[in-house]
Amino acid sequence: MINKIFNLLIALLLFTVLFLAIDNSYTDLAKKEEINYISIEQIAGGPQIRGGIFSDFIFSFELLSLLLLAALIGALYIAKKEA
Repeated sequence: MINKIFNLLIALLLFTVLFLAIDNSYTDLAKKEEINYISIEQIAGGPQIRGGIFSDFIFSFELLSLLLLAALIGALYIAKKEA
């Protein structure tokens, strides 16, 4: 019973710390000014913006995702074979 209460207190403490860290992430560490937000259009490249992640490197991104998927399936196959 004591272990469950202790675990609950630790979980609540971690949740509080994470909540406060996320809540304070809108300003820089020195608390001088607000951080500039980056919109999704600036990252992905909207119609008026040339560049972005998904405009020039989409083929490389998809190729890497397939390579990682193949590695994951291979690792699962080898792990199941040995067990």
